[in-house]
Amino acid sequence: MKICIVNPGRCGSTLLLGYLHNRLPGYSLIYEVIRPTLPDIENVIFKYQYLHCFQPLHGADKYIIIDRKDKEAWLYSTYMSKKHNHFHGALKQEFDFNAEEYNNAKENLNMLYDNMWVPERNRLLSEGADMVWYEDIKIDEDVSINLPYLGNTKLEPVWSTTNQLPNEYIY
Repeated sequence: MKICIVNPGRCGSTLLLGYLHNRLPGYSLIYEVIRPTLPDIENVIFKYQYLHCFQPLHGADKYIIIDRKDKEAWLYSTYMSKKHNHFHGALKQEFDFNAEEYNNAKENLNMLYDNMWVPERNRLLSEGADMVWYEDIKIDEDVSINLPYLGNTKLEPVWSTTNQLPNEYIY
């Protein structure tokens, strides 16, 4: 079975990927598929960021959509991940935040989200995909202590200590 976790951009899917992979013995894990082509192996779980490829990925046996209720948190996480090319694991340094640059990026990200992602999300739902809201994921009582591992990397809260957003976990 090929299980695809699909989301608009880098926010939440790695947390779910790590969590599910830890509970699926015998499944291979591919961190991310970056072309709209299925992996050529069986019993695999992987993630696919739709707004990275701008093309649907067809043919997986199971799609799990993950999205954010808090769109502002998604915008911030996506912006900071791209700006600093840092997505998971412990932060090694402080990073800059430029409000003007962020506001410009938000405009573009909002357009992509509304005009490209939402129709793709609706298509997947109409074809039987399951949907999970990031904010509804309850892995353990204290996620900060019991985060899942992805390979040898412990997933750490990233882009969550900003004055612009409430302190919450954004992966």
